Amino acid sequence: MSVSVSAAGGPAETALEESLPLVRIRGLRKNFGSHRVLDGIDLDVREGEVTVLLGPSGSGKSTLLRCVNHLEKPDSGFVEVAGELIGYRYDGSRNHGGRLHELPHRQVTRQRAHIGMVFQQFNLFGHMTVLENIIEGPVAAGVSRKQAIATAGELLEGVGLAGREGSYPRQMSGGQQQRVAIARALAMQPRLMLFDEPTSALDPELVGDVLAVIRDLAASGMTMIVVTHEIGFAREVADSVVFLDDGRIVESGPPASVLTSPRHQRARAFLAAVL
Repeated sequence: MSVSVSAAGGPAETALEESLPLVRIRGLRKNFGSHRVLDGIDLDVREGEVTVLLGPSGSGKSTLLRCVNHLEKPDSGFVEVAGELIGYRYDGSRNHGGRLHELPHRQVTRQRAHIGMVFQQFNLFGHMTVLENIIEGPVAAGVSRKQAIATAGELLEGVGLAGREGSYPRQMSGGQQQRVAIARALAMQPRLMLFDEPTSALDPELVGDVLAVIRDLAASGMTMIVVTHEIGFAREVADSVVFLDDGRIVESGPPASVLTSPRHQRARAFLAAVL
């Protein structure tokens, strides 16, 4: 199977935008009550790169991912995607003490349209067909129904589900539903894709088909941040691996370095347990 996606951004990008990381995270902190889940995260992801987040349960991986598209609101710090502050605007100049103000829901929704997200659970609408699930977002965003249907057909072919437009989620396996969820996210032509343990809810024999789709996306140049425990996949596809523990990045670098010769004791212990 093969997935091809056109970038949402046009070719006339400014030199400044091209010089910056596509994703820029600085000083990100998030508490749930008295528990600090993220403790000062700094992370850059450049256009076309695949960054894999590893770490034990509770280390902050999923929360970090959800802060990127403002499903979780940071307590401090910020996230930028393509030079745009996500979820907030500055009152005045950022460089001269400007204050942050949260954006209205409509503007946050507009920002999220360029950030696709695939969850552990498939989150498809059970009362809608596969086609209806995929075209709902683009049509709501102003794409003609005819064009949305044509794009949906291409995406379903790309994820190995050609001809399943009329099926309902209940008629499909978990792996097929997850591939529909990926197609649905891609239908919005996102500039960035976020995957939160996309194979964790699948039976082992279904994992390979979903990972194959993500591999194709990586080969097409899609920028991605992936939370996964699939170490072999991380070694094969990631440009960088980031290891989190207790809400902090304790190790990061190329897969060959982090996965083969981790320096941090916590990373060594984790990898020894999962490999």
